[in-house]
Amino acid sequence: MGLLETHPNISRLLLFAVLVAIALFLPDFIPLPEGTDRVFPFVGLILVVLANWILYKTEGKNLDALGFNFKGQNLKYLPIGLVLGIVAVLIGYYLKCLLTGDVIQTNQAISFGEIAKELYWILPTAAVQEFICRSYGYKKLISIYNLKIANLVAVVIFISMHNVFNIGIFGAIFYSISIIIGHFVFANALLRSGTIYFAIGIHWGSNVANNKLFTEDPLSTSILFLEKAVQEEPAGFNPLGILLFILALNFGFILLWIILKKWKSIITP
Repeated sequence: MGLLETHPNISRLLLFAVLVAIALFLPDFIPLPEGTDRVFPFVGLILVVLANWILYKTEGKNLDALGFNFKGQNLKYLPIGLVLGIVAVLIGYYLKCLLTGDVIQTNQAISFGEIAKELYWILPTAAVQEFICRSYGYKKLISIYNLKIANLVAVVIFISMHNVFNIGIFGAIFYSISIIIGHFVFANALLRSGTIYFAIGIHWGSNVANNKLFTEDPLSTSILFLEKAVQEEPAGFNPLGILLFILALNFGFILLWIILKKWKSIITP
């Protein structure tokens, strides 16, 4: 009780980290019916949301502080974010192909049933990451320190949640740049709209689009896929070329980031 009384803000941040860690590992030990994870992938999300709720309750608040409720004014941001995330990825997909010379092909054998399944399975993953990186802990850091410190901590955590070090040092750096851009889009979506649904929606849409809708090879879920251009591998390290590639790939998100920055901020710790 001493730490909670003398350092209430820091103790709550530490408690948030502990509760989130428990929420991430607990599903492996809950005696759920066999096969639950194959039909209901939301157990981990429920536990992470519960961790946020507990911390807000210690302050006499609830999840309304994150705009996480069943009000239509907040719920509408989930599908809006989904569409914006998909469009942002599509813009980058087209610009990337202009640089590489790849030809975009339309899939004539799309399985809409498989797309629906992927939307269902990818949603909780995106939502869990948002509730870890840009929820109670993020807004508490804003209130204790400032937005810059909160963004720095959230970026480090967000990068650590992605496997960036299996593609070489330069690959890790450039992949991390994309992740950082993603963080600022998701964070601004939360802070400008006042609801985490918006951040979840954009994150959800970008994950679905990147992995399932606009792909390099044809999948049953691909709307577009690539016919790779015949070209020689570039010799040496070309930082300008790589920078242009990163900017093209993320241009849709950079544009979305700029648009969100113009939106009236309603930061509420």
